[in-house]
Amino acid sequence: MPSSTLTLASASPRRKELLERIGFSLRVVTTDIDETPLPGEMPLDYTKRLAREKGLAAMRRLMATAYPDEKSRRGFVTGNLPARGAQDDPGRWILGADTVVAIDDVLLGKPTDEQEAREMLHRLSGREHRVITGFGLFDLRRNKEGLQAVTTFVRFKRLSRSEIDRYIGFGESMDKAGAYAVQGVGAYLVEEVRGSYTNVVGLPLCQVIEMMQEMGASDVLPV
Repeated sequence: MPSSTLTLASASPRRKELLERIGFSLRVVTTDIDETPLPGEMPLDYTKRLAREKGLAAMRRLMATAYPDEKSRRGFVTGNLPARGAQDDPGRWILGADTVVAIDDVLLGKPTDEQEAREMLHRLSGREHRVITGFGLFDLRRNKEGLQAVTTFVRFKRLSRSEIDRYIGFGESMDKAGAYAVQGVGAYLVEEVRGSYTNVVGLPLCQVIEMMQEMGASDVLPV
């Protein structure tokens, strides 16, 4: 079991479930950032930027709460602080992530209503699209970070109008990028997956753990 807690800078229940399922000890810190794409921003760059911004926002929030003065924050980085309770300790490692669905370099986020969900599924019908997750790992003690994006190619079966309406009726579409959940009822929409399956769910676990190993995050790793 891990000896330390990983801070997850994401409100996604899917990411939390994926990490806890393989044994991570987690603390979730939600952040409120502007997720509007920049003009001309490509999907890969967009996910990496948002993952980094989420991680940095969580770091600022944790540090401001645990160590409100600059001297204490310097002490945390250098390890010159007395032991603190687990509730106050900001920990060392923060993971931020963001996932998008892209087709023809157009970002498909979470639909705002059923009509938009219907339009997204119609657009994905019978075609291949990309699911891209950007993730950033932050080492607070060494003031270092890693940033990466992983792409999975997903092909949908050709969907009839009635199939789309029936799927929307299950209620899975509204909080999912691209209006579908591959780990839920939406699995039957998917004809082929090329690449990381967990990436489509919300986090490429293999690549995340590889980055943690490379950055020396052995204290939070369960495997």
